[in-house]
Amino acid sequence: MKVVLTALVAGVLALSVVVPVTAAPNIFGTSGLIEVPDDRVLPTGTIAPAFHTIVDVDILGTDTDFNFFTVGIGITENLEVSGGVVDNDDSEVILNAKYRLSPRVGNRPSITIGVVDVTSDIDDDPSFYILFARGLTGVAEDITDDESVPLRGYLGFGSGLYEGVFVGLEWMLSPRFVGMVEYVDEGITGSDFNAGIRYALTNQLRIDAGLVDLDSFTVGISYTGFAF
Repeated sequence: MKVVLTALVAGVLALSVVVPVTAAPNIFGTSGLIEVPDDRVLPTGTIAPAFHTIVDVDILGTDTDFNFFTVGIGITENLEVSGGVVDNDDSEVILNAKYRLSPRVGNRPSITIGVVDVTSDIDDDPSFYILFARGLTGVAEDITDDESVPLRGYLGFGSGLYEGVFVGLEWMLSPRFVGMVEYVDEGITGSDFNAGIRYALTNQLRIDAGLVDLDSFTVGISYTGFAF
């Protein structure tokens, strides 16, 4: 009986320590902020189903809703794949992959490469990208000469939905609460400036809310747990 109880406790602990609040899918299903990817990769053996919606997006003068049904899987320590269906009157399949080439070490940024919408069903071209990420807490403290909440910054270059330059910034406001701001030169609605929040209801369950191009409301929910 003691062995069984020990195994049950170990299983509960394993499920409760999955990933921090900030590691969650963006609207496309790859781990990231709102549209921008980050340098995190789902832990090996985890699965992250998610649903996001963007309300009243102006497409050629007509308001439409975008619904994203996605799932991501952690394949190795540095590789994740994801995919799903995007519904905005028509249903399109989206397939993504992300590989972290090198982690952040000291002031040296991490380097991550990836692709969103590899079959170019959403955009005319696949959205390949290279992403650089590093902590900015020390920089913020040097500028303000005061203590800062943890900050992370992202700078990327790509094609398709990430054509040109994209940037992102996130504030770890508490262990469960994160603020996000980003700019995408060619995003889901064109040139997008987005802002939002992410809150962890539990270690596995997260909710997102924000504004795409500071105009269209977006909300999402995701769950991250071990699949194998």
